[in-house]
Amino acid sequence: MATNNSVIIVGGSLNGLSTALLLARRKVPTLVVERHPTTSIQYKFRGISPRSMEIYREARIEAEIRAHRTGDQQAGGIARVKNLADKSVHWETPPWEDVRDLSPTTAATCDQDQLEPILREHAERLGAEVRFNTELVDLRQDDREVKASIRDRGTGKEETVTAAYLVAADGANGNIREMLGIERQGPGVLQHWMNVIFDTDLKPFLEGKRFTACFIMDINGTFVPREGSERWLMAVQYFPERGERPEDFNEAHCAELIRKGAGRSDVKVKLVDARPWEVAALVADQFRQGRVFLVGDTAHVMPPTGGFGGNTGIHDGHNLAWKLAAVLQGVAGAELLDTYDSERRPVAERTLAQALARLQAWFKDPSKKLPPAEKIIDDFAVHFGFLYHHGALIPAEEFSTSEAFEDPRKPTGRPGLRAPHVVVERAGQKLSTIDLFDGQWTLLVGSDGRAWCEAADRTPAASAIDLQSYWIGPGADLKDTDNRWTAAYGVGGDGATLVRPDGFIAWRARGAVAQPAAVLRDVFESLSILNSAGKQRSQSTGQI
Repeated sequence: MATNNSVIIVGGSLNGLSTALLLARRKVPTLVVERHPTTSIQYKFRGISPRSMEIYREARIEAEIRAHRTGDQQAGGIARVKNLADKSVHWETPPWEDVRDLSPTTAATCDQDQLEPILREHAERLGAEVRFNTELVDLRQDDREVKASIRDRGTGKEETVTAAYLVAADGANGNIREMLGIERQGPGVLQHWMNVIFDTDLKPFLEGKRFTACFIMDINGTFVPREGSERWLMAVQYFPERGERPEDFNEAHCAELIRKGAGRSDVKVKLVDARPWEVAALVADQFRQGRVFLVGDTAHVMPPTGGFGGNTGIHDGHNLAWKLAAVLQGVAGAELLDTYDSERRPVAERTLAQALARLQAWFKDPSKKLPPAEKIIDDFAVHFGFLYHHGALIPAEEFSTSEAFEDPRKPTGRPGLRAPHVVVERAGQKLSTIDLFDGQWTLLVGSDGRAWCEAADRTPAASAIDLQSYWIGPGADLKDTDNRWTAAYGVGGDGATLVRPDGFIAWRARGAVAQPAAVLRDVFESLSILNSAGKQRSQSTGQI
């Protein structure tokens, strides 16, 4: 029996479920299949970056995530000690800085086993179908559709499901990338670790300060407490070349390591789960093949140093979801989908380089496989300031292919960058420009740029994509309360900025032009937004 969908997602973990939620919000019929029987009980991922929280805020789940928080990244830092009884503490990183000048939201700590059920519930509520204990058996595609053979692992029943596109979110050890013959580049596997979840009576404080994670030299591993509970995670390195194996980590051995790390023999230890994982550094040679797209660990594997891996996967799904929806709903040409690879793969490569630089700083060059470390830049530049050089954008004149990141505290407003957070006021209420976008195409114009708004109303693409326009200035729709908008977006009072549904700048005009309607029409055509369907829709309403 064949079941038809618009998108099939293989992999129902963090990145697959995030992508499903973002597609479901855009009313794209989506099927998720996941080989495991439930969402994860492990939680390698726990730190949601402020940029990822902006995405979840747009998806209307920010409050629920914070209600299920398992830590506070603003309250505690990352420490290094001999063991928890040691009085000499080195603080590797302080708590997350206040980012109210960069974003309307902040980072959150919500362990993966708590986050994934939230993602699943909301994706299903919006119409996505999610099947756990279901595995992919075979995959075929042609120029019209994807056919996937799937098997219920409980009953053994197989069926064929079809879709216009498939998203591979089956992880670093999944089989879709290999099915497609896509190779990966990078240093490869660098370290072997065990994740051990346990309950304990330990307290997460050193020198009276709370820690969110603590590297413990006596066990060559890390302790990570869960706020408000007795549950902790121990990530400990092991060495196969010395004959060490995952199966050696039985309850007795894990308890021994935990007590050694605590520096005490009287610590309560109750083992919950223990699983191996690898620190690896690899990026796929391509993020798209035909109608199949790679996201998250399927596309790129990063060391956990910096907390970039899972967040980068969330950004993958956010970038891809609006593009798939635009093509499937007939408001964009299929060539728009080519921009997923051209935008996300270079960002993954540059972000991986930053994760490796931090790994080398922490572990003092743990492998001769690693290239010379790049200069470590500010975490917020990695999270907020990554730059798309090519893709669904019209580059600015000062375009430079050598620049990887921008300091988000010194925004330039160039196309290819996340649109900056600026506080504006509407009807006496203050809000962020980030919240204005809400997953839609948005035109922002200066106080002397009303002609741009009028031109947008006459642009053929406007009705096809529900383009929203905002006039910013004295007596306008929005007041620039801090007088920052023109400087942050790099335009004059008669300029305009076009923001994509994912909150990235697609184009800008620094000032007025003679024929703004013609300019906007050309912009949308260049971005593959004004396709034949959009033209027909606009002509039927009498627009030019």
